Amino acid sequence: MRPDQYVPIPDSVDDVTAAAIVNPGISGWMALRERAAFKPGETVLINGATGGSGSFAVQLARRFGAGRIIATGRNPDVLRELKSLGADETISLMSGEDEQVAAFEAAFANGVDIVLDHLWGPPARKILAASARIPDAARTLRFVQIGAMAGAEIGLPAAMLRSRANLLMGSGLGSVAPDRIMASMRDLLISAGEEPYHMDIEVAKLSDVTDAWARDSGNRRVVLTTEQVL
Repeated sequence: MRPDQYVPIPDSVDDVTAAAIVNPGISGWMALRERAAFKPGETVLINGATGGSGSFAVQLARRFGAGRIIATGRNPDVLRELKSLGADETISLMSGEDEQVAAFEAAFANGVDIVLDHLWGPPARKILAASARIPDAARTLRFVQIGAMAGAEIGLPAAMLRSRANLLMGSGLGSVAPDRIMASMRDLLISAGEEPYHMDIEVAKLSDVTDAWARDSGNRRVVLTTEQVL
């Protein structure tokens, strides 16, 4: 392996934690730092925050100094937990259509700078529609598309883009240079050594991979090891 294809793990971060946090953590780190050019004090809306990457993004936004964090999701238990991880407000995607629209419009009425979208599909369209109905000439909305758990496509009327200054972008392997991905990974691990992140981690033997995967709730990170699990 070339030297530019790995980063050191700080002594303060154990191997299991390092294996668990990099995948969910790097998506939010790159989206905020490399793509959205986040500034302390800004308001961040994290769409799909009840998944592993989304809940990690809540913690990152808080650690980076977000002024306000709004989290959306379907799991009511995780939405409540996100308040303890740094979310100031939550929006349930299980609520009725009118209630969701009103909640998104209220969020934009108070000002939103960045959207981290892990879902795409109908929830993303509702957010973009709400931003169009609440114009804010003083803010350019940086909408960062990360995942497509709710659908691969949306209908996007041209007028929706003309109604406010929206900057739509993606974040992933093709949109961030390899050296910046490695730098983000290094910085993420350093930050974990300075202050641990909250994450539900299960350690399982490689021989038990089938059972471990069946137990995975979607928000738990399963770390496989060839060693005996104590």
